[in-house]
Order: sequence, then C-alpha cells, then structure tokens
Amino acid sequence: MKRRTILILFAALLLLAACQPTPEEPVVVGKDQTGMIEKAKAEIPPEQRALSVRERLGVPERLTYSYRKGFLSIDVDAEVIVPDGELPIVRAFPENFDQNTVTAFWNALVGDVPMTVVVQEETKETILERINWLMQIAEGNPENYGYKDRADVERRIAALWERYREAPEANSGVRSDGTLQKQTQVNDKGQVLWSRTLLYAESAETGYRFSVFNNRDNKTPVTVPLYDELGNETGTATTEVKNSAQLTFIKNNEPQAPCYVWDRKLGVDDPRPETVDNSLTIAPKEAMAFAEQLLIDTGAADDYAARHVFLIRNYEGTVYAYRIVCEHVCRDITILMTGNLKEGRFDTDEEDAEYAERWDYEELYIDVNDGGVYCVQFRSPLAVGDVVVEESNLLPFKKIQQVMKKMFPIRYENETKDYLGTNTDWMFEKKIDRVELGLWRIREKDSIERGLLVPVWVFYAQTKHAQLPLLEEYGATETYQAVLIINAVDGSIIDPAKGY
Repeated sequence: MKRRTILILFAALLLLAACQPTPEEPVVVGKDQTGMIEKAKAEIPPEQRALSVRERLGVPERLTYSYRKGFLSIDVDAEVIVPDGELPIVRAFPENFDQNTVTAFWNALVGDVPMTVVVQEETKETILERINWLMQIAEGNPENYGYKDRADVERRIAALWERYREAPEANSGVRSDGTLQKQTQVNDKGQVLWSRTLLYAESAETGYRFSVFNNRDNKTPVTVPLYDELGNETGTATTEVKNSAQLTFIKNNEPQAPCYVWDRKLGVDDPRPETVDNSLTIAPKEAMAFAEQLLIDTGAADDYAARHVFLIRNYEGTVYAYRIVCEHVCRDITILMTGNLKEGRFDTDEEDAEYAERWDYEELYIDVNDGGVYCVQFRSPLAVGDVVVEESNLLPFKKIQQVMKKMFPIRYENETKDYLGTNTDWMFEKKIDRVELGLWRIREKDSIERGLLVPVWVFYAQTKHAQLPLLEEYGATETYQAVLIINAVDGSIIDPAKGY
C-alpha cells in the first residue's frame, strides 16, 4: 500500500509538471554530484571576474512574486542577500564536542556554580517511582495493565525492593568539573556494542543543567533486549545510526525556561516588542550583544556569528524571550540556517525509516532574557575539510527565478489539496521575507560521514496554517523556515529532509 501511494503521488507530480513550461535547467531532487561539481568548476569569463557576485549574476536588491490557488497563498517581498566573496564548494564532516570546547562553554556558562554529576544508571529514586506505580496497580485491576493478577504485581514489587537495596542514590553527589565521561553499551556476552563520551550535570539549588551527548560510534543499528522486574525478556530497543552531537545548557529556574515556541523574526535594530509585557525590558540589539559576548568568551566567534533575532514564548503566550540564531562561517561565507526544518536523514526504505541513518543539521541557538544568556542549544557541529572548488560558476539569477516560479506551486499545492473538499475554509500562508545566497550542507551519496558545503539560494518564510473559523480563538500554527532551497550551480532542488 505504501509503494502504491508513492506511485500515485509521483504520477500526480508529473501531471502538475506537465502544466508548466519546461525550465532550461533540471528541477529535480537529488543528484549527480559529480556533474554539479564539474559545472561549478567551469571557468568564469574574464570580463565577468571584475564584477561583484551580485552584478555578475544579475541579482536585484529585492524580489517580489505572488501565487494564489485555493487555500494556498505565497507572497515574496524579500531582501535578496548576496555575499561579497566568491562561493566555494568545501568538504564537511560531522564532529563531536571535544574537551576544550566543552570546557570553554562550561567556564562561560556555569562558572563557579557547584554542579553534580547526574547518574545515568538505575537509582533508588527511579526504582521507588516504579514500586509506587506498581502498588497503585495492585490496589486496582492489574489485568487492565497486562498483569496476570495481584500476586504477579506483588512478585515484581518484591524483586524491585531487592534491586533498591543495592542501587545508588538518585544523585551520586560527585562534583562535576565539566570533564567528559565515557559511556558504553555491552551485550550479555560483555561485548561492547557502542561507546561515546558525555557529560550530564546539574545544580538543584540554581536550576542549572549542562549536558553533552556526543555521537555513538556504532555504524549499524544496535538492538538489545529489554527485561521486566522478574528478568523476563519483554522486547527490544534499537539504537539508530546518527550524527547529532549535542551540547545544551539551561537555567531551569528562569521564568523563560519553558519558552520553546518560535513567535516571529525581529530586526536587530527593532524596538522591544510591545506584546512581551513585563517579560523583557531589553531590546533585540542588547540580546544580540549578550550572544556575541558568549561567542567571544568561548572562542566560538572564530567560526560562528550571531546573525538573527527571533522572539520566542511559552505555549500560553504569557512569557517571552529572545532567541539568537548563530551561523557557521566558512571562508567568509555563511552556512545558512535551517530554521525549524526536519532533521536531515535519508531512508533506505519506508519500512526501515525509523532506524535510517541520520545526520542532523548544525544549529546554534542562544536564548536571552534580561539577565543575559539562560539557554544554549548547540547541535551537530561541522568540521570543515578541503576545498573542492575555489570559485563556483553559478547560474544567473533569472534562471533561479524560473525554478522558483515552477517549484513553489508543485511543492506546496499538495499541502492544501486534501482540504479542498472539506466544508470549512483553511489558510496556508507563506510570506517570504528573505532570499539569501550562501552555503548548505548536503551529504555525499550513501554516507552520513562525508558531506559537501555547496552554494544555494534559500527562500525563508514566515508560514501560517490555520482553520479560518477557529483562527480568532486558537490562532495559527506558525513557523519561520526555509521553504525552498535551490542549488545555485545547477538549479536542482535540495530536499532538507533527505539531506541532499
């Protein structure tokens, strides 16, 4: 059934494409990377070398475009950003957080606050929670929870009390100095299935939590058995193959700690938004200064720049904070932000998608309130390798516009078609306010260990999705993200969900 559905959707896309003029360049997802590199290496004519990239490609300062069909509306009224320098193609690799990087962030964020190692294994606290839960089940109807009877539950409680006596306390009390520890997974024969380094420490008094989880070293999915309280095997758990090292810090006692909803993008020079009430007194520029100072203090300013300011809020919309999005800079060219996109992965088959290899996109978010930085999320750091192409020969912007006009309807009409037959009105709105030329990480064929940073045009939009009769009461689902990514060398479409 899944394969049949894919074929039907593919046929629908072909029908849609047949109604459009054929573009001069291929508008496809995925790709002949060797051919793309050869195109990028084509010599730039001498008379064009003296021109800036903007002049050579014929890029306007602003771009406008509108499209309407059914419930879908796409409006482009965007600044078009072009870097000053030439755009290379560069190899890239997933990286772990080494001890020097961890120590730099630890010193800048934790400082002298006493932090305790959080125990990763079973503790008295976790066992007691399980015992209390089983006691409640024993007093009711154990059969409703998959147990044979009350006696079955009581046997499990007794076995847990035996483990409780030997288990460590909820927190070992060991003071952490920010040093990474090694974690391993072994099977019942004592063989090491995977290992990694990590750090997980917190302060109950201040609410500080600092964690680092580096990549596991398994190259294939690892499946281990699961057991119940009596030692009976109940199933299995699988560790997927992925590159997604993470470093996070949060002050959980701060009122802004629950702020995870992206509200909207702000300009650095904008005034403090009136909607934030008393949550914030500082303006976006002051929040940006806090983030820039953290990059300096950690040494990250050599490779990263604080670029964008977003307003974030809690789910109820009563508490607000600023989120500073930082971007990696490679040879003075920005590796562009993903903006709420799905994690980069590629699937060998739909049936195996849950355990498919994954390489998440690099992200560095710094959340700021009046007191300064209270949260940092740093994921999937990139190591930059050798240069494949020094100065890429890029398509004229007119051809990029042709691809844009063709692909916006093809990609987004499918979002709305299932709603056309309903008895209510919907809104699918995309307002593109920024178009930027920069670099984007794609993976090399069949690999999550090697990638390429390639020149792309990224179209960023504030998107809204809502059922119109309920809009006033419930509001719209809003995100700010890249809605179209076009390879600047060959005009092909990059699918961020697949990573190429």
